Amino acid sequence: MLRSLLPRPGTPRILMAATLVNTFGNGAYLATGTLFLIRSVGLGAAQVAIGLSCAALAGVVLTTPMGHVADRRGPKQVQILALLVSAACFAGLTRVDGLWSFVPLACLLAVADSTVKAANGALIAGAVPPPDRVRTRAFVRSANNAGVALGALAGSVPLALDTRAGYLVVLFGNAATYLLAAGIVRRLPDVDPVTAPTGGPAMVALRDRPFLAFAVLDGLVAALYNALLSLALPLWLVASTTAPVTLVSAALLVNTVGCVTLQVWASRGARTATDAIPVARRGALVVAASCVLFGLTAHRPDWLVVTLVLTAATVHVLGELWLASATFAVIFDLPPPWAQGQYQGAHQTGRQIGNLMAPPLLTALVLGWGVPGWLGLAAIFATAGLLLPSVIRWGLRTAGTRTPPVSLRSSPGPARSAPR
Repeated sequence: MLRSLLPRPGTPRILMAATLVNTFGNGAYLATGTLFLIRSVGLGAAQVAIGLSCAALAGVVLTTPMGHVADRRGPKQVQILALLVSAACFAGLTRVDGLWSFVPLACLLAVADSTVKAANGALIAGAVPPPDRVRTRAFVRSANNAGVALGALAGSVPLALDTRAGYLVVLFGNAATYLLAAGIVRRLPDVDPVTAPTGGPAMVALRDRPFLAFAVLDGLVAALYNALLSLALPLWLVASTTAPVTLVSAALLVNTVGCVTLQVWASRGARTATDAIPVARRGALVVAASCVLFGLTAHRPDWLVVTLVLTAATVHVLGELWLASATFAVIFDLPPPWAQGQYQGAHQTGRQIGNLMAPPLLTALVLGWGVPGWLGLAAIFATAGLLLPSVIRWGLRTAGTRTPPVSLRSSPGPARSAPR
């Protein structure tokens, strides 16, 4: 069983270890960060929201350019630098004393986090053979979910203590996990900076309309299914059922266990963008079915609510796993070899846009419309199940136009094409 949860030795296993260490610290901070800023630093809820909004905007603007830097300077080196910057920022949060000292750190953290993800994708594309990339990315996602869950559990202790000393332990501990993750990434083989065609735009990903359409659509879908259990479900249980709110924890546990143990299984058969077409359709329709099940819980007896919620959570995680697997196949297969980093960054930008749109949309549908709101969510996912295949086919049709037939120029330094 343990062997099935681990990738082969070498690059995939090193990436998985770095991700597990890094996200453990992130999970602890996610559980405590907001309360630290409010109760220890003294920021108001509106000030925290302003800081996070500024950070989100910085991420949207700078993520794709930072992915371009990863292509030109080497994804391993850029990822290590971004991890070190993040470590310094989390240590710096211990000195925050107001909004204007929080905002720049929040912006740096958002950009560094997105840069780590974009460089990580480029690193997989450059160091892992094409048939193994989706499977490797699936292992990394499993480690991500496991790390966040374990970190959140560890963060519950300082959260319960609610003291500045406890919050500082989390911040310095998270900084330490970034340093440790950077040390682990150093063990990876170098992936050389890639060369780029001359005469074309530097930010080719931002001119690739099919890929941008996929990034935005996929970003909204992912943000909705990620927030469905953590945001929409608790709001719904309080407003429309008498079931205990602790049922949310049970649903999240189902999701976490499924994502950790079944992501690699769900990635089978989704190696290319063509493979991703039926997988994306299936995943979106399955998540749509889970929304219908959640909606059926309105004003039902508690025993039936528990049964429906746990069933819906199981259905939901299966759809999520298939959607994630389809995403991995598309974002590795559609970009040209010399622009993996910036395409990974463009995809992260789509995720950031989705993260801005999903919370108000979910709140308006679930609290504002009730059962019809859940049916509206189901319709959104079902529509995505129809649109995603069309957008992927559009990307496949235009794939040959992304590399102009001109000579190549080398990146600064001793650049060679990355190993494919």
